[in-house]
Amino acid sequence: MKTREIGIGRMFFIKLEPSDDLLEAITMFAENHSIKSGFFTAIGAIKHAKIGYYQLNLKEYKTISLEGDFELVSCIGNITQKEGSPLIHAHIVIADANGHTYGGHLLPGCRISVTGEVFLIEAKNTLIREVEDKFKLSLIKIK
Repeated sequence: MKTREIGIGRMFFIKLEPSDDLLEAITMFAENHSIKSGFFTAIGAIKHAKIGYYQLNLKEYKTISLEGDFELVSCIGNITQKEGSPLIHAHIVIADANGHTYGGHLLPGCRISVTGEVFLIEAKNTLIREVEDKFKLSLIKIK
C-alpha cells in the first residue's frame, strides 16, 4: 500500500442539462477550472448509457450500451492528470423502471435525460496517471 496526503481545495456543484454527456461535461469542467485532481459524485437521470467492464484476460473494455429511461443511482469517480490533461476515472450504477441495476466503468455516451447533479471536490495536490504495462491501464502513481 502507498499513500499520499492530497488536501482539499475548492468545492463545486455542477448542474447538467438534458443531452449533456456526463463524462465529457466533467472533463470539460475540470479543464475550464484548472482542476488537476479531485473527486466527485453524481445522481440524476440518464437516457442513454455506455458502461464498460474491464476484461483482465483481454486487457480491454467490453462496452455495454443501454437505451431508455434510467435513474442515475450513483456515479463516483476521481480526476487525475495523464500527460498534462485531466483523466476522469468513474464508475456508474443506473436503474431501469423495474429496479434492475446495471453498473460499470463510465464511458463517453452517457447522456442526461432530465438533470444531472454533480458535487465535485478539488484536491490541493496533483495525482498523476501512467500506463501500467502489466494491465495496459493508466494507473495512479505514488512514489
